[in-house]
Formats: sequence, C-alpha cells, structure tokens
Amino acid sequence: MIEPRDRPSTRSPRERRGARARRAARAALAALALLALQGCGADGWEPDPGKRLDAGLNGRIEFSVASTAPLEIGANTFHVRLTWLDSRNPVQRIKLRVYSMMLGMRHESVHDGVEIEPGVYEVANVPFSMAGTYDMQIRALAASLIDEAEFSFEVY
Repeated sequence: MIEPRDRPSTRSPRERRGARARRAARAALAALALLALQGCGADGWEPDPGKRLDAGLNGRIEFSVASTAPLEIGANTFHVRLTWLDSRNPVQRIKLRVYSMMLGMRHESVHDGVEIEPGVYEVANVPFSMAGTYDMQIRALAASLIDEAEFSFEVY
C-alpha cells in the first residue's frame, strides 16, 4: 500500500509552483509583520522630544522650539521662543509664521503664532497626519523677513 505522502501529486506542475509561491509569500508577509512589531517596541527607541534650538539663517534671532506634549499623529502645539542674538532680549510684537510639511507627501499647513508672553509664541493645531519626518520652517516677520529657521521632527 502506498502512503499518502508517497503518492504522486495529482496537481499539475504549474499548480504546484503556484501553491509554493503562495506559501512563500504568506511566510514572507508573516516575517515582515514580526519585524515591524519588533521595531515598534525595540529597546532604545525613544520618541522625538520635539525640542530644537538654533540661530536663524540671517543670524539675527535665536529660535527655540518646544512641543507642549510628546509629538504624535494628529494636532500638535508648539511654543517658539525668539531671542535677539546681539542683545539676548526677547523678540516681541512680531509676526511669526510656521510652515509645516512632510516632503514628498504634499502634507502642508501654515500657522501663525500668537504671543503668549514676551518673546514666546504659541503655534497651535499643527497637523502631523501620518508617521514620518516633518519639516517646519519658522519665519519672524515685520514689514519684511527678519530671520527664519528650519527644523525637522520625527513622528511615530
């Protein structure tokens, strides 16, 4: 008597190749899913704290940016402290405009800052619609551009 595993397949070679390919594809997807899950909880991964500090491109203003909560997908709020580099005094009563974008994805938004204390501006409801890298261009404006800075944030 022939055991079932010793019997020749009744499937055609083409059907056998297709079944093998489907099994291989399912195994590859399962492996990728496991790697993705492991990456999300990997040791040493820390969320972006949302804090940046740098002098503007024109060298007149220091821009200090801090998110009010950990960065997340959805609406985020930032506080931007502006300081004159020459005198170290706060930059007051100026128009602050923030352009946020995810390069290559066309996720863009424009926000105006509201001065909440001398030299500190709040920029509310900055949307990060998906995980990835977002660039924020911050401009200090009077009658014309005074200074600007650009920062990148990682959102997961």
